Amino acid sequence: MIEVKLSQGAKPGHGGILPGKKNTPEIAAIRLVEPGTTVFSPPFHSAFGTPIELILFVKHLRDLSGGKPTGFKLCIGRKTEFLSICKAMVQLNTFPDFITVDGGEGGTGAAPAEFTNSVGMPLLDALAFVDDALRGFGIRNEMKLIASGHILTGFHMVRAMALGADICNSARAMMMALGCIQALECNKNTCPTR
Repeated sequence: MIEVKLSQGAKPGHGGILPGKKNTPEIAAIRLVEPGTTVFSPPFHSAFGTPIELILFVKHLRDLSGGKPTGFKLCIGRKTEFLSICKAMVQLNTFPDFITVDGGEGGTGAAPAEFTNSVGMPLLDALAFVDDALRGFGIRNEMKLIASGHILTGFHMVRAMALGADICNSARAMMMALGCIQALECNKNTCPTR
């Protein structure tokens, strides 16, 4: 799969920061950057700037990859922005294979608390909105919906699927299995378990 990340968690419209202390040689090799340096992830993509360009870019990636499932991930900030993407899909008669809907809760703790509390729709609201919007445009059957954010138990999965999800991502459960205590200090690199 190829997933174009427009936004995630509690950071719609904001880029990310990987502190230099967390940029190990292994991470640096994966990201093709210098180890130990602070890395800024921009909050935009240079390959597209409009909803129509986004959908064409997703199609281009799918074509270049030989048909791998290709889609995008977003946290709903302004509903009108997602509706514009729906209009672009209808206008072009071109659809992603999937859309990953992330909740504004910022489950990994990598976002500042003020973002978690104030920016982006919570997963359940966002998931219901996206499913309804796609159905309203008559295109829901063209793609899969993936729920991402605060999915921890089987109950969370069933609840997300009842709201429209076809698939669920669960990073939180895996993080906790590895010893994460949800100190919510990832963005400051001050977690007591590191």
